[in-house]
Amino acid sequence: MTLTALSLRPAPGRRDELIAYYRSAGILEASGALASQVLVPEDDPDTVVVTALWADDDARAAWQNSPRRLEFARGMAPFFDSADAASTRAFRVAHHHVTR
Repeated sequence: MTLTALSLRPAPGRRDELIAYYRSAGILEASGALASQVLVPEDDPDTVVVTALWADDDARAAWQNSPRRLEFARGMAPFFDSADAASTRAFRVAHHHVTR
């Protein structure tokens, strides 16, 4: 499994609109990830972090290459005022536990 963390820095005052867009557009649900979250760091409320847990690299690549993802990215563009407002890191899951 792979976990990705997308860090987003929306334009000042646009954070809540960006989060609302994620909800209303159904981005997490459309991604195909096993699990995903939109997070706001307690120590940096102007940043939004989106995590996604992928079954494998093929699932992640399918989302990266999806026309729907490109459509969502275009819809999010107004929330940013800088080309470097997004960065992604990928992590190989070395150990995983879920409590049910």
